[in-house]
Parts: sequence; structure tokens; C-alpha cells
Amino acid sequence: MEKKRTLFHYLYQNLSYQITTGYLPHGAALPSINQLCQIYHVGIRTVKDVLAALKSEGLICSQERKPTVVIYRPPDGDSALSPTRNILEQKDSILDVYETITLLMPRLFSFSALSCGDEVLSPHFHSLTRCKPECSAQRWHICSSLLHDMLDSTGNLLFRDIFTSLELHARVPFFLNSKEAMSVIADYTDGARTQWVMDSLKEKDPGEIQARFSSIYCGMQNAIARYLNTLSQTPDIKPSQKNNCFFWNAETGRDHYYMQITRDLIDKIGIGLYKDGEFLPPQAELALQYNVSVSTIRKAMSTLNELGFAETFNAKGTQVTLFNGQATCSCMKNRTYKNDTLLYLSALQFMAIAIQPAVRLAFPHIERSTWDAMRQRFGQPDIIPLDHILQCITEQLPLQPLCLLLQETNKLLHWGYYYSFYLDGNRSSNTLNQMCLQALDLLNTKGAEAFSRQLSLCYCHVFEFVRDFMVGRGLPEARSLVTPDPGL
Repeated sequence: MEKKRTLFHYLYQNLSYQITTGYLPHGAALPSINQLCQIYHVGIRTVKDVLAALKSEGLICSQERKPTVVIYRPPDGDSALSPTRNILEQKDSILDVYETITLLMPRLFSFSALSCGDEVLSPHFHSLTRCKPECSAQRWHICSSLLHDMLDSTGNLLFRDIFTSLELHARVPFFLNSKEAMSVIADYTDGARTQWVMDSLKEKDPGEIQARFSSIYCGMQNAIARYLNTLSQTPDIKPSQKNNCFFWNAETGRDHYYMQITRDLIDKIGIGLYKDGEFLPPQAELALQYNVSVSTIRKAMSTLNELGFAETFNAKGTQVTLFNGQATCSCMKNRTYKNDTLLYLSALQFMAIAIQPAVRLAFPHIERSTWDAMRQRFGQPDIIPLDHILQCITEQLPLQPLCLLLQETNKLLHWGYYYSFYLDGNRSSNTLNQMCLQALDLLNTKGAEAFSRQLSLCYCHVFEFVRDFMVGRGLPEARSLVTPDPGL
């Protein structure tokens, strides 16, 4: 079992980090309590406790019936070198984040632009045209807000959170507020260049959107690298490098122990390790196996019953049942289960987009013997081919932020849910496993590009398979989620 941080700790750390790094500047209004609950998937009590802690530390100010406002200001005087020292301590991690943004976000923007209407874009473009040429920070806030709203328009529950986390760790406010840094990246923040990039969103040409955003992000990445190398020569600062400062958790608010156990059991049921009609091990035995209390196991059993994967009988135990549509219809009346299903689909949609740049980056580091050994293991009953391929890719990814995004998103993909639609479970004959084998064949015959495209099609297949089923079982909101085109 993974070590679980409290939701209070996660939300407090997230908001305080945004405030102290300038991502939420002095005077900025925080989202409302209800909005914070929805964004971070926590309860009202947790939000109120976090806001009270931030207020007691002098970071925010709250008044009844008024927005909560940031009142924190960066330290002056002798502490002036502290932000610079902090930046240099995270230098390698920050540059990795910029590289991840360059690889990933142009693809997400081009996909999102196709779903975004003019009513979302127009107000932001109007604000952009009124922005004065010298106001780089204001222009960044307008563009960032536009891009966040555009990502939201897809209905995907992860896109905005991923972009926010990357922007946060890229420490954009630091560079925008530094005259020396601005002189280095001026070519990529001026009004004309920004307008040229953002105008591609109006044209809705995916290739042009990717090209323009990749161009500006790549240029900024190189410029910031040069600036940080110069900054590291500052005589009064000799920081030690602290790598891998990027963090992101896709399961915040959903990482309760009993839900982790539920997903693990669904995986085992779906792939056939626990077969239809069999009884699961006794609750006491499962408690020892997962190193949790019996009451936690009872919650997991209750959730399995609600989802239709098992039925608990007094004095007999919990019996496995194959997934059924009637249970799904019942679950879709529950807001939590509806949101979890949309999150599951959002994760599949993201993986279909992100897997291609990840393969290109990892491929040169993977030895041929690794691929051959992986193909030989495909027939084993405990191996989920697509999950196994992803693990092989992430193990060789040299870019930590991208690796973490893939690993965290993959935690949401409880594969047993998909395999439970097949009476034979995880057999090589089912559609997904056949597509995975085709991916490895393409790798042998046509190379990494064809291989990565086929992997994207694998995620698209599961996405469409589950989405269409759920739309017919009481989740019409899933209809707005569009299948990515691997060809783009």
C-alpha cells in the first residue's frame, strides 16, 4: 500500500506553494470554497481548515461574503537572494519541467482547440489586444487563463490540473518579475510573438497550433537555461542541486486505502485471478495481505458490491460476480461514482495523447532484448500487456516530470474494469491484447513512430469502448469527451 498523506496536508502545501512562489500574486482572489472542493476533490471542512491555517500565517485575508485574497508579499532586504537561491536549488528540475511543457502541452492545446468555441476564446483575446506591450506579467496571466479555460472546454478532468502543476513548477512569476531574466526571454514574451502564437487557436489547425506553441516553448526553454547558467555564477550563492522537485498526484481525494484495495481487487477479478463465482479470501486474511484494518476491508467489500463485482453473504463471505450493466446504472445515480468514471475516461484520453512523445523520448534508451523479453511475457495471466509496455517505457524515460505524469495517470486505469467485459478475462485473444501485439510487430517492422501510434490507438480503443457503454448506462456527460486522433 502507498503511504497516504492527509488531504489537509496536500491542499495546504499546494496553495501555500502557489502563494509563496508568486503563482498566486499579492491581491489575487482564491477560488470559492465550493470551487476549491471541486478542484481538489476534498470536503468543505478540509478547505475551511486549510484556509484558516493560511490566514493565521498571514498568507491570505478572508471576509464574510467577499472573495479570499492573497496578502503575502515576497521578503525584501537581506532576504532578496532567497528566491534566487531557491530557483538555483531547483535548476535541473525547472528545466525538466520546461522540456515536459514543450513536449506535452502543444499536443494538449491543439486537441483542446478543436473542442473550444469562440464564446470561450473571444473575451480573452479582447483582453489580450488591450494589454500594453510592456506588461509581460499581465499578458502571461491572460494567456494562462485562456489556455486553462480552453483545456476545461474538453470536459477532461486532468488537463487543467496537469497544466497548472507544470506552470507552477516552471516558476514563471520569478522570471517575469526579474529584469535580467526578462531581457533574456524578451523575444518570446513580446506582444507580437504572443499574439502570433495565440492566433493559431482561432484558426484551429492542429499542426499549426503544435508548431507555434512548440516554437515558443522551445525558445523559452533554451533562453531560461542560458539565464540560469549565468545566474549560477553569482558569487554569494553556492546552492546544492536538489533534483526531482516536481510532484503531482492524480488521485488526491480518491487515494483512500479502501479505494486502492477496491481497484486492486477489480484488476484481479477482471484479469481472471479471482474467477466468476469464486469467493474472495476471508476479510481477516485480506486485512493481513494489505496491511490494513478489517474495517477498511469491509469498506472495500461494500464498494465492490455497489459496483457489481461481488456480492457479500452473511456467514459465507464475498463472492465474485462478473461486471453487469444493472449495477452500472445504479452507480451512475451516485455523484462520486459518476465523477470517478469521468476521471477514468479522462485518464485514458490523456494517455492516448501523451504516450507518443513519451515513446519517442524513451525509445533510444530501451535495449532490444527488453522488448523481446516483454513479448515473451505477454501470455502470462498476471500480465496486462498495455500496462506492462507502459512500465517498460517509463523505466527508461529520462524526463522525470513526464514520467511522473504517466505513472500517476496510470494509477487511475484499473484494467480489470475493461477486462471484466470479456468472459475469458485477460486472454491474448481479446481486442486490446491483440492490438498490443500488433504494436510490438510494428516496432519490429516499421519502428518507433508506428509503434507509438499503435499504442495511442490502444488507449483510444479502451476509451471508446468504456465511454460508449457508460453513455448508454446513465452517464450522458461522457458523450462530450472526444477520441484523440493519433495521426495528429
